[in-house]
Amino acid sequence: MVEKSKSQELFDAVYSTSLRLGYDTYDYVPGGEASYPFVFVGEQFEQEQRTKSGSYAIVQQTIHVYHYYEQRRDLTNMVDGLKKELRQLRRSGPFYFAYKNATGRTITDNSTSDTLLHAVLEIEFRIN
Repeated sequence: MVEKSKSQELFDAVYSTSLRLGYDTYDYVPGGEASYPFVFVGEQFEQEQRTKSGSYAIVQQTIHVYHYYEQRRDLTNMVDGLKKELRQLRRSGPFYFAYKNATGRTITDNSTSDTLLHAVLEIEFRIN
């Protein structure tokens, strides 16, 4: 059996964390079949660093949260809940994770007939 890569292990751990929090979670932007709110575990950016004894990676994981415009408090609570739980992420498979920092923004999304809020959370992890 082939081991998962560092970045795939992190993606799966983030995805599982969102599901465990009870959020509808996708690895793609769902069409009309999804109801709000939902989480889309999206893009990753990885920088691998070599050391004398192996390697580690710095991975930025982007997480998108969509909710109705009128439900800003719920959206903020979801984002805060994700950050809180992801700070506690320490290990998955053979890899150790260290939550380094997070940045986020919330924007208005007019791409549907409903006005939405779209939170974009970028979390940086070090993976050994």
